[in-house]
This record gives sequence, C-alpha cells and structure tokens, in this order.
Amino acid sequence: MSDVTELLGLPKTSYLVCGNQRSGTTLLCSALADTRVAGRPDEYFLAVNEAEQPAWRCWEKGPFGIDNGATDRESYLRIVYRLGSTPNGVFGAKLMWNNLQWALAKFLEMPAFSGLSRAEIFHAAFPNLRIVSATRCDRVRQAVSWALMAQGRPWVEWNGSPSPMPQSDLRYDADLIRALEGLIIEGEQGWRELYREIGVTPIEVVYEDLANPETYERSVRGVLEHLGLDAASANIQPPRTRRQADDVNEAWVSRYLSESGSRL
Repeated sequence: MSDVTELLGLPKTSYLVCGNQRSGTTLLCSALADTRVAGRPDEYFLAVNEAEQPAWRCWEKGPFGIDNGATDRESYLRIVYRLGSTPNGVFGAKLMWNNLQWALAKFLEMPAFSGLSRAEIFHAAFPNLRIVSATRCDRVRQAVSWALMAQGRPWVEWNGSPSPMPQSDLRYDADLIRALEGLIIEGEQGWRELYREIGVTPIEVVYEDLANPETYERSVRGVLEHLGLDAASANIQPPRTRRQADDVNEAWVSRYLSESGSRL
C-alpha cells in the first residue's frame, strides 16, 4: 500500500458518490464541491465498453486527462487525485453502476492494482473510503428521465444557462423505460452487495429529499457529517442545477403506469 501511495499520491480521505443515472448525483456533487471542504467530486472514473463504443474517450484519453496533460494511466490518477481534492486532503468522485465493471478493468490494467479483488481495488485506490449512496424512491420517474436523456435531452441544466429548445422528436418507448427501470433495480442491488463486500456502511441520500428546498441543506450537511467534517459550520450554497422534469415527463409516467397496470 505504501508503494501505491508513493507512486500515485493518494489522498488522505476518500469518498465515492455511488448511484444510477438520474438519482441526483450531479446536484449532490456540485453542492459538496461548493462547500470547499468536501473534495471536488466528478466522474473521473467514467468508463465504458470501448469495443462497443469506440467513439468514447475515457481516463487518460478523455477530457480530464487531455485537458490536464496526462501521459499514461498512472499520471492520470495523480491528476485526478489532485483535481478531486480540497486542501484539507478530502478526495471525492462519483461512479455509476453501469460504468463500474469497466472502471475496475482499467484499474486492473495497472501494475499497482493487477490481480486485486474488487474490494482490494477500492481500498487501495481510495484510502479511508466512505460511501455516499444516491437513490431515488420513484424508480418510474427516474427511468422516464433516463429515457428522455437517451433521446437527446441535456443530462444537466445549470442555473443561469439558457433553457434548451423543446424537442419535437421525442418518442415514448415503454420497452426502453421498462429496461431502464430494470437496470436501476439491478444497480441498486449491485451497489448494496458491493458495499457489503468492501465492508463499508454508506450514508443514503434520497433524491426526493435532496431536490426538496426544505430538506436540501439537511441532506448535504448529513453527508458532511458522514465524512467526518464540520457540518454545522459548513457554508451550504443554493443548488446550481435546475429541475428538468416537465409535462412530457409526467405524460410518459402516467402512460407507463397505466399500461403497466393493465398488464397485471
């Protein structure tokens, strides 16, 4: 472990925001970054099946690596640990379930992690690891939101940015929504199994609480407390993202629930 620490410049304390798409991870990560004491969590470890998606560029070949001069996998990790850390030594990142196996594969390609189990990779790459589990109670709305993003809607809208033009080519697809709902359920179960495997008890942040103005700040402070930081005195900024759900979301949710009920 000391060799890995010296080679890669590992942080003192790490945490991962783990979840599935459309569970509020961008809202949460931006809120934590804005405290300036909880790292700067982002999707540094985004990875895909490059054989099936050759146009994707990840890790040292992706935006974080290219923009910061990464020359190889080891240099990329050193860059990531620097980008994702605040001066108090806290490092944060986020990871989606459907990217996990490809991210682990990239770690295993490195000599420092070769031959390690999943749990050993997590503990070696993320010292003093804590987990923030992002979930959403309403999986149907989560799946509908994901289906809309898959058809070209922006993944995130930042406050102050122009609103995107309405799309006229959106197509309701019950099979797609059902498949994404299944992926969400699979991901939630997979994360729970992994938490047990690595021996870490997460704090759960529920999207419906995070997106509610009355419980937003409490949700963020709960994470800070879980990280061992001074939650009471932290400066919690207003959300930087805006809600994207609209009449199309609601129409698709209603139609999907109606059709699902008729099949029972």
